[in-house]
Parts: sequence; structure tokens; C-alpha cells
Amino acid sequence: MDGPLPLATAMTANDRMIRDAVTPVLENVGFKKRADLIYTIDLAEGAIGRVGLNNTSEHCPRGEVEVNPVVGVRHQEVERLVAELSGEKFHAYLPSTISTPIGYVMPEARYLKWIFNAGCAEAEAADMAVAIEEYGLAFMRAHTDLKDICRALEPRSGFMIEWLAIYRRPVAWYVAGDMSRASGELDKALADVGDRDDPAADEFREFAAAFRARLAQEAETEH
Repeated sequence: MDGPLPLATAMTANDRMIRDAVTPVLENVGFKKRADLIYTIDLAEGAIGRVGLNNTSEHCPRGEVEVNPVVGVRHQEVERLVAELSGEKFHAYLPSTISTPIGYVMPEARYLKWIFNAGCAEAEAADMAVAIEEYGLAFMRAHTDLKDICRALEPRSGFMIEWLAIYRRPVAWYVAGDMSRASGELDKALADVGDRDDPAADEFREFAAAFRARLAQEAETEH
């Protein structure tokens, strides 16, 4: 699953092989090429689908690379508020609000990979694009509604890394109009962080304080 990813990283030869093989077939399905190996598609107002082509050659023979597509949905209003409350700049397509390796939304329900090399890259890309079109897009389209995204952010779903989900879970309920649930999710996340003394925990507490101020402001406005 994906978190914030660096942009404009240097492309390796494997990256270029994947990009050149995959881009035409995903564009035929309606995806738009973005930076690095990321592709997006418009789903509904305020929601886009994302495919990120995670890859590694660490355990592959020379000239081969293993590709694991991660599919996701990004709810722009949720992500805009997460960025604002975190003191970060809003990005147009990074990261996803929910995401998962594509194999887990396919009938196999397990990690799946495609092996690319110079001789089979186009064939692998075509096969992978079929899976993305049939199963990845189905997953995306099933989660364009904000309430569906809220449910998909639950820990048991496995559709987001938990450390990213604790930011998005309360915000998604807030955007959905359920202030009580948003506050409750924030309480649970803070309880889980506990008295940890590390930069990530401190950053979340700063986010939580900003969110608390937003919730208090909303409460005052209602009265």
C-alpha cells in the first residue's frame, strides 16, 4: 500500500521498461500517466482512482523486475483537509485515501506479481492491464461514495496502512458530516499512540490538536 511518495525520482532502466510497456495499455483503459510509475483516472466528482506500479528486482535474475500494482481511491476533500491539518501542501494525486495491492481484490485474494523483462514486457503489461481494468477499476468504482471510503478505512479492511489511516479515518467521518464519529475516531487514535515519544507520534498529536480546534469551531458555529 502506498503512502506519500517522492516525485521526480530518477528513473532506472527497469522503470523505463515498465513505463514504456504499461503506459499505452493503461491509457487505452482511460488512465492518465503521472510522475514516476503512477496513473490516475477520474471516477466521480472529487474522487480519482490511482494505480502505482511498485516494483523490485532484488530477488530477480538480471534483466527481470517484479511488478506489483497497487490500486486505490483518493477522495480529494478528505486529502485536502488532512494536508491542511498536518501543515502540508495539498497534492493533486498523492497519496491514496485507501489502497491495496491488486491481488487482494482479485479472486485469488493474495499478493500477485508480474515479471517483466525485455522480451515479455509488452505481454506482461497487457495481462496486468486486464486485471487492472476488470478488478482494479471495480474496486475503485465501489469506493467513490464517502461512506464506502469511511468503511474501507476501518482497520479490519486492510485497505490502508494503519499509520496513514489514523489521519484519514476521523477526517473522512468529519467530511461525511458525522462529528461524533470523527471525534471518537480521533480519541481512539490518540489512545493507541499513547505516550510514545517519537517524531511520528509528535506529528500526529499536532494534527490531532489542529483537528480538535476545527471540531470545537464547528460546535460553536452550530450553537
